Amino acid sequence: MNPLFFIPVVLVIAGIVFMVIMNNRHKSAKTEINIEQERGNYSSYKNELLNQDFSFLKDWMNGKVIDAFSSASIPQSTANKVQKLIGDGLKNVALSGFGVKLHRIETDAFWVLSGKDLHFFTTDTIGELEEHLIFDNFRIEKAQLKDGGLLKAQLGLYAKQAEEYLPKVHLITFDIDGQQLSLEIHDRLRYVVNPMDMLNLKKQLQIRAKYQVVGEQFLKELRSRFSNLITA
Repeated sequence: MNPLFFIPVVLVIAGIVFMVIMNNRHKSAKTEINIEQERGNYSSYKNELLNQDFSFLKDWMNGKVIDAFSSASIPQSTANKVQKLIGDGLKNVALSGFGVKLHRIETDAFWVLSGKDLHFFTTDTIGELEEHLIFDNFRIEKAQLKDGGLLKAQLGLYAKQAEEYLPKVHLITFDIDGQQLSLEIHDRLRYVVNPMDMLNLKKQLQIRAKYQVVGEQFLKELRSRFSNLITA
C-alpha cells in the first residue's frame, strides 16, 4: 500500500487529538474563573483597561470623566435607514447633526457614559475615530431601551460552545425630532484573541472576564441615572 495514503489519516487523527486536548484545557481553565468574584474587581479592571487596551477612549473624550464604557454596534436596520436618508438628501437637519456615517456595521464602536451624557464612537477599518455622537440628558430621558438578545451576527457560523462568549445586546432608541435612531449596547467589551495567546486559554479567559465585568457595568450605571431605561 502506498505510504502516502496514511498521511491524511494521520493528520485527521492528530487534529482530533489536538481538539480533545484543547477542549480539556479550556474546561480546566474555566474552573479557575469565578465571575462573581471577578465583579468585585470592577474598579481596578476599569482603570487597567482605560490605561492599556482602551486608552484611546481617554484621548477621544478630551479629558472628560469616563464613568463607564462598553462596546457598541449599529443595527443593520439603522445602517439601511441612514443610507436611505443619505440617498434622499437627508432633509432632517436634526438627524444630520448626529452624523451620516452610521452605515458601517463591521468595525468597532463604543459607548462612554460621562455624567449624564452618552458618547457614541465609531471607528474606520483601521480603528481610527470616525464619528463621535453625543446624546445629552434631554435626549436620553426620552429614549427607550429593550432587550435585543444575543448578537449572533458577530461570529456568523459559530460553535455552540462559543455562544457563552457572544455579547448580549440592548437596543436603545432615540427620538431625533421625529426620526427614530436605534443603536446597540453590548454587555461586554469586544475581545479579539491575540494570535500570540492562541494556545494560552487561561490568559484568554482572564481577559474575557475583565472585559465582561467592565462592559456589563455600563448598563447598570446608565439605568441608575435614567429610570426610563429600566426595562422589565
